[in-house]
Amino acid sequence: MECGRTVRIFITLGILIALGLEQIVAAHHRAKLAAEAVAGFRHELADNRANVQGAMVAMPKLRAEIQAQIAQVSLPPPAGSAAPPIKYPSIYFESISTASWDTAVATHALNEIPYEKARRYVEAYDVLRVFFEQERTGLAAWQDMRVFGNDSVRLTPDERRALIEQLHRYESFTYVIDMMGRAAIQACDRALQ
Repeated sequence: MECGRTVRIFITLGILIALGLEQIVAAHHRAKLAAEAVAGFRHELADNRANVQGAMVAMPKLRAEIQAQIAQVSLPPPAGSAAPPIKYPSIYFESISTASWDTAVATHALNEIPYEKARRYVEAYDVLRVFFEQERTGLAAWQDMRVFGNDSVRLTPDERRALIEQLHRYESFTYVIDMMGRAAIQACDRALQ
């Protein structure tokens, strides 16, 4: 009788030890996922920050191109003369990567990251998404203005006004990129502290 009781105690202890070891292994795995996620965030946010900075550096040149084109299109060519072709401003589009973030969300690695740190990463990725959406809006505006063709001589006065309006809209986009870019860089800097 005593022997059977001892065996049950050893079996119970063995099961408890196995469960404890399983919990330790699972906790170690979750901690490893969190550490990998943070390393991925830091690398990805540094790359995204550089891309945003590159876009912001391009905006003054883009505004100068837009202003030059507005000046050219604003003056109708003299009758019978050849006007220079419409030179549409450049487009500057930087992709923003969220692969590390998306992976961390899918693997629940965020659960193991301290709240304050996770909040800074959330903020950075949210602002970067807004920045990217603004870039897409700018791309759409750029595509819209190209419907006027390349020959400014063929533009009617209404088309000329509409093109100038589109150019001004595209110029506004460059200021939004500057504003959102500053916010994205600040959010990335906070997350990378």
